[in-house]
Amino acid sequence: MNTVAERLRNLVAEVTTFEEEWEDKFRKDLPSYDPNREDFPVDPADEESYYTLCADREAQARDQLHRVTISIEAVARELTDTVAEADQPG
Repeated sequence: MNTVAERLRNLVAEVTTFEEEWEDKFRKDLPSYDPNREDFPVDPADEESYYTLCADREAQARDQLHRVTISIEAVARELTDTVAEADQPG
């Protein structure tokens, strides 16, 4: 059971790291980037680059979602199998 918990923690860490890395990339590549801005997160001069980065991030997020979903499904199958084996008499 510890390995299952560790795998799930690793999946959470992967998603968290993804978000942190993209936030850093936005800040590095777009000097005017401020996610807390009231109107739009970048100045008009950075708008095109912002949308390009958003499209790249979206594609990578889709890929990551697919990988994480497959991993979660595998963990769920293993847990189901483990519980079924434990419920077997004898």
